[in-house]
Parts: sequence; C-alpha cells; structure tokens
Amino acid sequence: MYHCIALLRAVNVGGTGKLPMAVFRKVLEDLGYTKVETYIQSGNAVFDAPCLPAEAALAIAASLRPLLGSAAAVMVRTHEQLGQVIAANPFAAEAATEGGRVHAVFLSAIPAAPSVPGLSAIPVRRERYQVVGDTLYLHLPDGAADTKFTAKTFERLLGVTTTTRNWNTVLKLHAMSRL
Repeated sequence: MYHCIALLRAVNVGGTGKLPMAVFRKVLEDLGYTKVETYIQSGNAVFDAPCLPAEAALAIAASLRPLLGSAAAVMVRTHEQLGQVIAANPFAAEAATEGGRVHAVFLSAIPAAPSVPGLSAIPVRRERYQVVGDTLYLHLPDGAADTKFTAKTFERLLGVTTTTRNWNTVLKLHAMSRL
C-alpha cells in the first residue's frame, strides 16, 4: 500500500477547473483508494492506494476528465517522496519563517538538463529558485503577485507540466499523509 498525495493543477484557482472537494474525494474512493482526505479547495488529497503513484495519477486524471470537461494534470507523490522534497529544500531557513513565500513547484518529470538554464532568462526582482530532481524550489520574498515565475513560464522553459504549493501546504500534506 502506498501513502499518496495527489496534487491537481489549476483546480478552483482563478475561476477555472471547478471541482468540489466532496466530488474529488468520491472520485478517489470510487477508484478504490482508502483513507481519503482533501485539504483546502485547490486540489490536494491524501489517500492510500494499492498501485504505484504514477498509475494512480493516470487513473485520477482519467476519472476527472469527464467531470472537468478537459484533461486534468495530476501529480502524485508518496509520503516518502514528499519527505525528500522537504529535506532537500534549499530555502529551508526562509520557509521556517515565511512559509507562504517559499514554494515547491512539482514537475511532471525531471526536466532535460539543457532546459534548466533557460530559467535564468526570467526577469527577477529578489526571487530565487533551484531545481532539484522533479521539484523546483522558489523563494518569493516580495510575494507572488508580480513575479514572472509562473506555471506557464516554467512549463514553456522546462517542457514539463507543473503545479505549485506554498511551503505551509507542503508541510500540512506531508503531516496528513503519515502512516
């Protein structure tokens, strides 16, 4: 059994991808997953699954497509994988004091090495980032309102699908997914 965290992209954000969390929970339960809990309204769930996380992501995406009317980007990480994301955070000191300004950008795959330097073309104020495996860590000391570090930019430059969670949410999901 895998202790999993599902992260949906662009659900209940900015008026797009409307999905009540009760419906999301039912989708997961109908797939045979157990101990299902959702967290806030932006497409986060923890659950136990008998299949590999990649298989769960595909099954969830297929089940959500008819409900959302289009393809849903779904990333699934295990409790252990999320623990590794937490341990590898290069902005851990900042996250400890300003968790809402540090973000984990979950990537659908490890980006090709030549694409990562393309991030340096993004105009910065005081933002900092670092790619570690299939996660891009982002510190936005001035907040996210005016940053050029957006999902569309990351996806264009890295060639992968992304979904972002602030550090407080990452920690909460990790705690919820404990055995």
